[in-house]
This record gives sequence, C-alpha cells and structure tokens, in this order.
Amino acid sequence: MFRMLFQTLLTLSLVQVVPVDGGAIERAADLPTASVRSAVASAAVLANTEAHLPTSENRGPTRVDATSAGVVTSAQSVLVVDRESRLPLYAKEPDAVRPIGSISKLMTALVFLNTNPNLNTVVPILPEDMREGGRIYLGLNDPVSLRDLLHASLVGSDNTATMSLVRLSGLTETDFVARMNEKAKELGMKASTFHDPTGLSADNVSTARDIVHLLEAVQSESEIASTIILPEVTILQESGREVTIPTTDDLLTSFINEPPYQMLGGKTGYLPEAGYCIGVGVHHENAGDIFIVLLGSDTKATRVQEVKGLAAWTYRVFTW
Repeated sequence: MFRMLFQTLLTLSLVQVVPVDGGAIERAADLPTASVRSAVASAAVLANTEAHLPTSENRGPTRVDATSAGVVTSAQSVLVVDRESRLPLYAKEPDAVRPIGSISKLMTALVFLNTNPNLNTVVPILPEDMREGGRIYLGLNDPVSLRDLLHASLVGSDNTATMSLVRLSGLTETDFVARMNEKAKELGMKASTFHDPTGLSADNVSTARDIVHLLEAVQSESEIASTIILPEVTILQESGREVTIPTTDDLLTSFINEPPYQMLGGKTGYLPEAGYCIGVGVHHENAGDIFIVLLGSDTKATRVQEVKGLAAWTYRVFTW
C-alpha cells in the first residue's frame, strides 16, 4: 500500500501536478528533519495530499528537484508560502482551525500600535495587569517605557506586560479584543477568532493560512518587525533594576539566522490545547522570502527542528 502511494506521488511530482504536502518524507542527509515516522503513519498522511497549483499568471518559485517529496512533521497544521506570489510550497491541513497561544500577541501589538501611542512614555505595571502563565520579567510599580513593554510582550512573551499595553491603550479589555477581531477581518483572516489579548485562552483560534496574513501585516509595521528579530532585550526600570529578556524563538540563535539565511522574525505560542506553535518569516540571499507556520507540534524542540528542515528543504527544492 505504502509503495503504491509513494510511486503515485513521485510520478505526479515529476510533472509538477501535485505540490509538496506535509506527510511526504525527505531523506536528504544534509536536511534537518523531525523524528522519523512509521511507514504506516507516513502513508496515512500521503493519502491526504492537497493540491495547491500555481496559476499561469503567477507561477512563483520553480521546483527544481522533482524527486524530493517533502519533510515529515509532527505538527497538526503546516504551511510554507512564497511571500511574493503567496503560493503554498508545502501544505498539511493549512485550513484546520486550532488554538494558537501567544501567536495572538502579534495581533495585540498591531491593535495597540493602531492607537498611536507615544512609545517613549514611561509607565508603571500595575497589579491588575498580572496574568498567570509564562514568566513575569518586569517588576510591578517600577516604571518602564511603552516600548519596553512592547519588547517584553513580543520577545519574552510576557503576559503581564501584554496586559499593561491593553490597559494603557485607553480601551477596556472587551473593546480591545473586539478591535483584534475587527483587525483580523481587515487582514482577511476569515477563520480566526480572539477572546483575550495574551493567547492564554484556548478560544483564540486561527489557521496556518490565516497566520500567514498576520505575518505579512506585522512585517509592514516597522516597530513590530524590528522587535521580533531580537534574540534578547535588556530593559532598565526606573528603580535601576535591569533585566535581560531572551526570545522565545530559538530560531533566532540557530543556523537559520546566519548567511545565506536570515530570520524575518515571528512569534511562538504554546498551550496544552494548542501544542507548540510558531509563525515566522525567512529570507535567503539567493532566493525569495517565505513564511512558515506550524500549529500543534509535539514539543518545543521539534517545533524548532521542523522549521529548520522546512526552510532548508524549500530553498533546496525550489528556485526563485
């Protein structure tokens, strides 16, 4: 059964009728991949191959290795998209609606910046801003700038800093979340719904395809784009207390952020209901930019390895 399915997919790929799907197996020795799945599991995913074909008007990247079928991933949903043409280069359940955890903070940052704040304003973090879950980096009632709060939210995924931004936006939390949902509609995120600004709610849901729209939007917002590429930030509070906040995105300190690659940044997310999630942009100096979204990976480590594998595979199999 598996042999028949694999031969069918390989034959189709030779004429480039069926693009890459998330269940296919990549055997190249130089490609970082997730852990090897069983032949039965691989065959089951191969049976669900989805076709996303380039149009004659907008063909996007050209596939130059027709024998390379794909990468095994643990994630429930995966999408790799060429940024310029918006064509999917790899897909696995890209329209499945799933919780996204702290990826939600990208939308929170967009809505906050739409209120036109003065990011140099120095403000305190109040007890009412505190949220459980994740690490709280900044001390309460010890003022920092709004820009520092934004950095803590996006780089360290600090939930308390995020709720401080919501309070300081001048909106109630209910109105802020309503703005998040309005913004999602504006961006074409048709399957996305937000219930809280931090992503602690499992009711914050989206799809891999919708997250690509969100990634494109934050790349166009310079304050966010310049923040999500930072491997760490150091914040000095008014009391003189200094804290260094490391990024939750381990890809920023990996080979995928070294020449010829360059990370365009993104956001991680995790909830028990969501699994390990991530949405990132990647640039290659000899090719184009791509967006990679994984929702529902098994572990933090596999999330990182699978993005590495998908990026390396994509730039080897396609040419721009």
